[in-house]
Amino acid sequence: MIRVVFIFLFLALTSCNEKYDFNVTSDTPGIVIEASVSDISFTESIDFPSAGRYFSVRLSQTTTVDNVRDKLISGARVVLNDSEGNSWQYEENTTGTGLYYLRNDAFYAQDEVSYQLVISLVEGPRFESKWEKLPTTKNEIGGMSFDETNQGVFEWEAGERVIKEKDGVNVKIDVNGGAEKSRHFRWSFEPLWLYKSELAQIDSPVRYCWVTSRYDFKDFVLQEDNGKDAYQKQLFFLETKGNEFVYQYFSALIHQELISEDYYNFWRDFEAQKDKGGLFDQPPFGLSTNFTATNSDWTVNGYFGVVAEKTTRWEFTVDQLSYNVPNNLYDICEEISDRADQCVNCLLYNIGTPTNVTPWWWTRELN
Repeated sequence: MIRVVFIFLFLALTSCNEKYDFNVTSDTPGIVIEASVSDISFTESIDFPSAGRYFSVRLSQTTTVDNVRDKLISGARVVLNDSEGNSWQYEENTTGTGLYYLRNDAFYAQDEVSYQLVISLVEGPRFESKWEKLPTTKNEIGGMSFDETNQGVFEWEAGERVIKEKDGVNVKIDVNGGAEKSRHFRWSFEPLWLYKSELAQIDSPVRYCWVTSRYDFKDFVLQEDNGKDAYQKQLFFLETKGNEFVYQYFSALIHQELISEDYYNFWRDFEAQKDKGGLFDQPPFGLSTNFTATNSDWTVNGYFGVVAEKTTRWEFTVDQLSYNVPNNLYDICEEISDRADQCVNCLLYNIGTPTNVTPWWWTRELN
């Protein structure tokens, strides 16, 4: 079981936007668009450090508010335009996941330039976003820290949701002050941990793997502030004891995005609808959008954001704690392994996506 819990501390906000109707039922075809670009190019993103990331667009189709899974949209033409007359076309991912990538190593959103996303489907419907530009406030990322703590965590036990007390750390970030106006932040996270196959030979090439996951740490944290005051923002709680993610090494890319007020309101309302299913499960009907359908009656859900991005990699090992974290994986493997599983081959690890290719930025010794 994954031992990660996110704590969200949202401000009680009021908005001048009209109230949204979350109880929409419609048989009209609809599209869900997930897209953003930032002021960090693919080339610059390698310095996070990471393997690099291209900007992406995810397209899916819906018909009713009760859909559990959306139909992914393939064959679309996705184009990014700017106010300087430039255009870039996205390439569809070959795996058929409804993902389109802007495979341009040098592209990044620039100050004072507006951007528009245009999507054309094979069937004919066409969708345009409003023109968006980077926030004018400077985005500076602060230092990371954590506090040891013990707190209640929701778990499922015999079909019931119960609270269990768990040892772990609250991970926090310093938010700098000194801005001249209010700011809107969104933090998201990409985990990476080291997994060791406890029964593998010492010189085996599949003894150690670096693991990433699309499905863990997929939540986010929002914050609106006055810009003037500095403070610490709690991002997430990471369980330590009994969590195999932290036995060898754990890290997370911390993406800090400075976003527009409208984009912030979209994510705030999306969070309020989360219990009904989010952008990855049920469509976010009733939320604000900056897209319009130009030649059809299709409904449009989602938002195109142009954000100022800062990213840092937070690294954690259990020797940073004041207490011991037992690693019982060897004993478990001795008891249950058939010698043809993840206990001897880390590429067979059943959580996340493992690779035995050492990250370019890795400097730690493996023992």
